[in-house]
Amino acid sequence: MRKLNLGVIASASALAAQAIAAQDPVGQPSTQAQPTTIVYSNKGPNGLSDLPMGVHRIPDSNVIISGHQKGGALGILFGLPGMLVQSSANAEAGTGKVRNVQDDLRFDVTAKAAELTGTILADEKYRQLFTLAPEAHGSTLTVLPYVVITFEGETDVRPYVVLKTRLGTGAPNESPKAIKYFCCEGKPLPLLGGNGLAENEGAGLKALLTAELETAIHVMLQDRSQPYLRDDQKKIAVKGYLPFVGKPFKFKGYDLGRYNDYALVDFHAGALVFGGVNIAEPSSLEITPATAK
Repeated sequence: MRKLNLGVIASASALAAQAIAAQDPVGQPSTQAQPTTIVYSNKGPNGLSDLPMGVHRIPDSNVIISGHQKGGALGILFGLPGMLVQSSANAEAGTGKVRNVQDDLRFDVTAKAAELTGTILADEKYRQLFTLAPEAHGSTLTVLPYVVITFEGETDVRPYVVLKTRLGTGAPNESPKAIKYFCCEGKPLPLLGGNGLAENEGAGLKALLTAELETAIHVMLQDRSQPYLRDDQKKIAVKGYLPFVGKPFKFKGYDLGRYNDYALVDFHAGALVFGGVNIAEPSSLEITPATAK
């Protein structure tokens, strides 16, 4: 009888060990979903899909000056050489507008984005979905942050934070689609002068960009973890100020709803520089239902 009992115990132990091994196979990766690793890049914008012609880039930064460009039709009239000449003239004009305050406009948007993301990921909502630490498994969200200071008229500007993102799984020959997130909070403000954004070494500008960056990161994490619905039946026509554009512009986009008090509009615009999710105060945009073609 004693031998029988020992045999029963041994059999039960073996079955339990097999069950444990089946739940956690030796040498196999965990079946639990791995968090997506966020990698911030300091590469900045590049090419005509990110920047229009004639912008000025603050040296040693990812801060872009736009909205001042003029004479686009003249450049097109004389073909590529004319466009290059016009672009050079516009870039010089942009330099002239900020020549004396360039040091005050520098903002390390990449470092600030990583800092803010670390704080946001401490929240339970995203803790299991994203990480800033490299992981052996899981997807990678590469983010290129930059700043676009867009002139409206001769003195006032709208600063935009931009996050250009690509989500890759590491699969062979993968070419992940880029999604950009643009955020502009508040009305246009003077850049120069006693109450200008560049005053006090750009203190006002840096505070505004930090707030915009935090908002943009929240929207990016939401859209990249549980994408907003792009519904063809909910397209809207938007008229107002957009990144890079110094005058009101009209374009169709997807209504993605709201984030806090901000309107979310996705301009599915292909290679256009403002194509992507625009986070804007509703007062800056005139929104109407899109008319059918």
